[in-house]
Amino acid sequence: MRKMMLAAGLALSLALGGCTPDLEDKLSAWAIGSERARAHLEHKALTVDGFNIAWLEGGQGETVFLIHGFQSNKDIWVRMARELTAHYHVIAIDLPAHGESTILPDRSYTVPEQAKRVMAIMEAMQLRQPVNLMGHSMGGAIAFHVAVMAPERVKTLALVSSAGVISPTPSELWRLNREGKNPLIVRNEQDYQAMLAFTMADPPWIPGPVIGTLTREAIARQQIGETIYRELDPANSLKPEEALPKIHVPVLVVWGDQDRVLDVSSVGVFKQFLPQAEVVVFKGVGHAPPIERTGEMAKVYEGFLGRG
Repeated sequence: MRKMMLAAGLALSLALGGCTPDLEDKLSAWAIGSERARAHLEHKALTVDGFNIAWLEGGQGETVFLIHGFQSNKDIWVRMARELTAHYHVIAIDLPAHGESTILPDRSYTVPEQAKRVMAIMEAMQLRQPVNLMGHSMGGAIAFHVAVMAPERVKTLALVSSAGVISPTPSELWRLNREGKNPLIVRNEQDYQAMLAFTMADPPWIPGPVIGTLTREAIARQQIGETIYRELDPANSLKPEEALPKIHVPVLVVWGDQDRVLDVSSVGVFKQFLPQAEVVVFKGVGHAPPIERTGEMAKVYEGFLGRG
């Protein structure tokens, strides 16, 4: 019945392509809430270091702790989490200055600072056992910083299209940055559509109202996004050749072979410094395997956890 209701609602959203922003936001909230409910995830919040942190939580078993990437949020994990909550306790956070979490413009958002905040969030959540930690893109860099800075908190580590190393083959994003362009920063509706096309080679269908809401949110985040992006300078982070060899837990590295944001050649760098890592490269996939190949990604991850 729930699936039928969701399908009917999404069909309605298509018919309402010209609806007002307020109605779009209501439909978007309903669609997102329905996806969370199907994944058995509840919305929660707490305060850490002056930040109000929002997260999604559900399921039972060992904890899987999920960290999203730059300008993203906790909901990128929802469809994959639906495959995991039957066997695992899943937590997906909004990083400080992302999603529904607080933006404090005077704070630093370097990878090490965000890693410290993730550790503080784990402490506030009273997670006493090591977690299965997964990070996507910028979240991957944050995740491996946590694994280095607080190894007692990490049981396994999964890095999905992870930032934090310099790829042997420069990515398209790197080349565009050299020209003063950044397709990850959204200034208008056209930019948002271009960003989706840039980051995903095989995107799923997203309801029109959800696109409208996400577009407005991304435009509103332009200024903080530019600030955070500047602070992603590798000079602000641990040197991967020194940090990664300190990680001794099981590691999974996942990439898409059509990634235009962080080139797939980064896989070789991670494998060099993390010889224990399992590697999976999805064909025909861009920068977002959890969204572009949700079911396959979940199977790969559950298999890895079973072996780990």
